[in-house]
Amino acid sequence: MRQRPARKMVRLVLMLRGAWLVPVSLMALAYAGYTLYTLGHLMRYPAGSAVPEFLEALLGAGLGAAFLFFTWRMWKKTWDLMLDRIYPEPSAVLWQAAWIVLAVILPGLVIWPKVQHLLLYAGEGANKGGLSQLKAAVADYRAAKGAYPAALEELERSGVIKKLPALWDKRGAGFPHKPSSAAAVYKTAAPRDSGDWAYVAAKDKAPLVFIDCTHKDSRGNPWSAY
Repeated sequence: MRQRPARKMVRLVLMLRGAWLVPVSLMALAYAGYTLYTLGHLMRYPAGSAVPEFLEALLGAGLGAAFLFFTWRMWKKTWDLMLDRIYPEPSAVLWQAAWIVLAVILPGLVIWPKVQHLLLYAGEGANKGGLSQLKAAVADYRAAKGAYPAALEELERSGVIKKLPALWDKRGAGFPHKPSSAAAVYKTAAPRDSGDWAYVAAKDKAPLVFIDCTHKDSRGNPWSAY
């Protein structure tokens, strides 16, 4: 059995170990959450072109589970070190210093790009959710008033909704437009790329509500197509 090292060395190893294990554990939780959110996003907005993305998300979920398992094993070993069930190797200090360097580099290489994707998915989901809310509100307005509104602002004035939902309201998502809840009335469905809500009224049929943006989302579809 290995001889018990000096207590100062054990404390140093534990301190260095905690310095990298805490942020790495947070990264593991964030990555696992990202992969689960991505799976949910793809399942909520399915499309034939999303099959490769779905498989990639499944692979990411597996990697996230492995990442969590790794951090759990490291915490278990740390607990054993604290209780003197095991003793650190003579080179443990150097290994812990190397892990600290890796914990600093890892976010820039792996985690931050995933966080940006997460912000993008969250923002896209909010945009599409706001669009669904407006379409439902237009139908509710007609059911209550017997006619469709002349403009989306009438939904606010009539109390059908408290306020028009905001578009592009997610920092760090890399959206092509600034946050906006403005709405415009157009005579045709041709998008003008204003980044606002667009409303095309029609006398003999249901009006058209869409996002006035010609840029494409992460699925490759123009925002005006939803």
